[in-house]
Amino acid sequence: MATGLLAILYLFAPSVIQPISEQSIRPILLMVFILTYVIPLISIGMLKVTSNISSIKLSNRRERVMPFFFVTIYYGLTTYLFASKVVLGYTLIIIFSTITLIILLVTIISNFYKISAHSAGAWGMVGFMTALNFKYPDSRLFFPIILAIVMAGIINSSRLLLNQHNLNEVILGSLMGFFVCFGSIYFLT
Repeated sequence: MATGLLAILYLFAPSVIQPISEQSIRPILLMVFILTYVIPLISIGMLKVTSNISSIKLSNRRERVMPFFFVTIYYGLTTYLFASKVVLGYTLIIIFSTITLIILLVTIISNFYKISAHSAGAWGMVGFMTALNFKYPDSRLFFPIILAIVMAGIINSSRLLLNQHNLNEVILGSLMGFFVCFGSIYFLT
């Protein structure tokens, strides 16, 4: 989601991600992809291999806490790296900080209730883009927002059809993702 969001912003709202230039976007996208997808995927695979989790689907609520904790750390380190070592704009730092917060909230909530992280991520992306569309009138995010809403609906439906979550878990994840991400951009930028 983070890599996709960054690519969409580069293509449809480049003023949002300044000072990222055309020359630096590819290395930054690659770094985001590795730090926020590849490394967490490898760590979840290692947890499966070492029998710390029974399935990479993380169906068991209790088994979700450790993997989500690690993913929170990876996103936190990514945010720190971008805030202190790589010159990124304030809006992107808010976006990465908020993504870290969403994963932390999913981790905490998973101690008590199984919430859909997929729904939180998908609707969080919609929340970010919607708020950015309000804040940056020069953006061309209308069609990407429509596509993101359709994709989020497909993701929610798939979580239900695969019996990975019930309706309440999907709705809670969706609402949390959208409102935390929308609010962070709308009120902090």
